[in-house]
Formats: sequence, structure tokens, C-alpha cells
Amino acid sequence: FSMATLANLMLEPFAPSLALPRRVGMSLLAALPELLIFLGVTWILLRYLHRASLREIGFPPGRDAVRELALFGFGGAVAVSLTVLPLVALGGGAFRQSEPRIQSWATAALCVGLLALAAAAEEVLARGYGFQTLVQPLHWTGALLVSNGVFAALHMNNRNANEFSIANTFLAGCVLGMLLMVRQNLWAPIGAHFGWNLATPLLGVNLSGLPLQLTRYSIEWRWDPHWTGGGYGPEAG
Repeated sequence: FSMATLANLMLEPFAPSLALPRRVGMSLLAALPELLIFLGVTWILLRYLHRASLREIGFPPGRDAVRELALFGFGGAVAVSLTVLPLVALGGGAFRQSEPRIQSWATAALCVGLLALAAAAEEVLARGYGFQTLVQPLHWTGALLVSNGVFAALHMNNRNANEFSIANTFLAGCVLGMLLMVRQNLWAPIGAHFGWNLATPLLGVNLSGLPLQLTRYSIEWRWDPHWTGGGYGPEAG
């Protein structure tokens, strides 16, 4: 009985009013309570075990936060574009006009906000207190292996998940962990994570198994899913 399951039960009555496909709506809605819980637990551990604040775990305030979010959000969007568009250019797929699953601007804006919360929640869990606490006893390498094993496991039950999606999610987590080490803040990996998550449905492909279609086109793949990621999304290719 996971935290996401508990969140889904609490938020289920609100899902129909959001005009989202049910599975998509419940997955995104879980991001808010998850982020609040992760931040709350992190704050308690920092305050009472280390006499520290969230700033020390990687949340410096001010203009630096905005800059890191914007810069690496753009970087995440570029990364997924460079993953998907060359496959289309080489004939592996084609853009097709289709009906968007999300019909209103208000719902689309809500989805964007929930995608940001989901990225933040996963980064706080996978590269926040636990990861940074493991660095001293396990070194960066060990901390990356452990934390990103958890990060990959979080995606194992997603629709159309397979061994390729799990392996690629693990590797993506390692990249985000190294980004944290280089930039010395959590804003950078949160921005990169969000940029990837937002650009993926804008390109017309599934996001980690979620058919979160925000536009009036989608990509119809011609090549084998081992190359394209198929119904899971580019993370499985």
C-alpha cells in the first residue's frame, strides 16, 4: 500500500472535475501530496537531526533558483527533442493529426503545473536527503547506484514499462544526480526533469507510459519499439 495509492484514494473524488483521462489525472494529482510529504519529512530530518534548513539540501532561494530552473528546463526540453526528432527525420515515424486528450486551456495549464510538481517530488525523493546522506558512507558512486535503483523502480509499474525503460530511467537518474553534484542545488535537476516531462507530450509521444497528449498531433512510429520506445515513450528506446 504505497504513498501514491493513498494519495489516489484521497484525491479520487476530485479527478472527474479536472476533465483529464482518469489514469492520467490520478497519476498527476498524486504529485502534490507526494511533494508535500517528501518536503515535510526532509524538513523534519534536517531540522532535528542536523540543525539545518532546506537551503542546505539544495534549495537556495532567489534569482539563482529561477535561473537554474529556466536554464536546465530548456536543456531537458532540448534533450528529449534530440532524442525524438532525429528518429522522425530518419523515417522512423511521422507526425499525424489527432484529437488531443486534453480539451481545454485550463486543463492543459493544470497539467503543466502538475508535471512540475511531479518532477520536483521525484527529485526530492531520489536526489534529496537520502541521496545526499549516502554520499559520505558510500561515495558518490554508491549513492548514485542506490538512489537511482529506487528511481528506476518507481517506474517499473508504469504502462508498457520494460527492461529498456527501467535501464534508461536508471541512467537518466545518474545524469540528474551528476547534475546535482556539479551545480550544487536541486533546482537544476528539477528543471531538467520538468523540461523533459513537458516537451515529451508536446512532441506527441507518451510520457513514461502516460498518454498525456497536449497538442493536435502525435507521432506514429514505424520502427521497432526497441528503437523508438513505442507506447512507453522515448525513455524505453
